[in-house]
Amino acid sequence: MKLVAEYRKLAEEYRKLSDKLASPIDKEALRLMASAWEKVATVREDRVLNKIVRELLDRTCREQAH
Repeated sequence: MKLVAEYRKLAEEYRKLSDKLASPIDKEALRLMASAWEKVATVREDRVLNKIVRELLDRTCREQAH
């Protein structure tokens, strides 16, 4: 989950930077980059959580089989 936090931090940094810019085009570009990093974080988080759930289900099935 360390990567997820790093990706979300990048998104926040891009949002803060966009707030400091005057150009609407530049602001939008940075907001889009922030949005992209949020998406990457969400996808990574989902994959990690799905892996954990699969491992728990596999372990539970193995324990019940014994």
